[in-house]
Amino acid sequence: MKHEFLKEIVETYSPSGYEDELQKKLYNHYKKWCNTFKTDNRGAMTAIYNENSDFKVMLIAHADEISLVVNGYNGDGSLRVDKNGGIRTKLYVGQRVAVISGDNKYYGIMGTNNSMQKASDLGVDSLFVDCGFKDMDDAKVHIKLGAYVIHTADYQEMQNDMVCARAFDDRLGDYIIHEAALKAYQNGCSSQIMVTTSTGEETTGRGAYSAASILKPDAAIVVDVTFSNDYKGADNENDVILGKGGVICEGSVPNRKLNQMLKECALELNLPIQYEVWQGRTGTDGDTILRTNEDTPIVLFSIPLRYMHSPVEVASLKDVESMIDILALLLQKLNKDVDLKPFKLN
Repeated sequence: MKHEFLKEIVETYSPSGYEDELQKKLYNHYKKWCNTFKTDNRGAMTAIYNENSDFKVMLIAHADEISLVVNGYNGDGSLRVDKNGGIRTKLYVGQRVAVISGDNKYYGIMGTNNSMQKASDLGVDSLFVDCGFKDMDDAKVHIKLGAYVIHTADYQEMQNDMVCARAFDDRLGDYIIHEAALKAYQNGCSSQIMVTTSTGEETTGRGAYSAASILKPDAAIVVDVTFSNDYKGADNENDVILGKGGVICEGSVPNRKLNQMLKECALELNLPIQYEVWQGRTGTDGDTILRTNEDTPIVLFSIPLRYMHSPVEVASLKDVESMIDILALLLQKLNKDVDLKPFKLN
């Protein structure tokens, strides 16, 4: 199957606050080519190529995904839950889930009843998880407070190079940055490439802040997902379409010269790109990096995604592949002689 490792990491649970298993899986896969990995106390992990180079480019995508978190027990043995990131409450009703409690995994379903079906506005406090426990005491034996509840939707291939799964936000980004860095390294990139899979982007931004503060990149390339507008009722404020390439962000946060370099790389490779506008905050790790260090120019290159923050996110493998190629070429062109300041004083 094409992109077998992408499927593997998508099907690895990595809720915000417990990204350990995914980080280990990325490490075990890419250590075949990269000798240097660094971790920090907030769980972020960085693979480093050309460690002795004095110009440092960070590629960053977040390793965490949205989920629910167990915050109590009901008398019938079902579990009470709260949000862990920007979940869409109605999409959990009647769905199969996994509950991650320490090193143990339990399977269950999100319960449903008549009042939930009729509710026009369903609060997270209405949700409950049924794992088959006999009563509250039985549930407490197995499930600790703070356990994570995650959709069990697996990776599926669809027509026309489309794929579907939960957690493409931002597992696609994790895959793209590692593959782009490896390709650039194998093609002779001279800059130091720092491939960071951050933690807590969906909740706190903790991993991006620590990694950027510790590693102090000279430039940062953020890869995340963005809303497409190519399905019925989408009503998003852009013209983004799956299969038409990665999306360059125009706005206050991204560096204009890095944006221009991305465009030129796409043109050189004859690959498509698209655009979106975020004049303020982007809602990505780029916002967090902006608040660290003294002067790190940032570019945001996003993956078009249908049905974001759902168990059926849909993306195009054509976009994934074209973004890898464009980013690999960008890495080869970035070096200490490239002036990224927006203007010069005569």
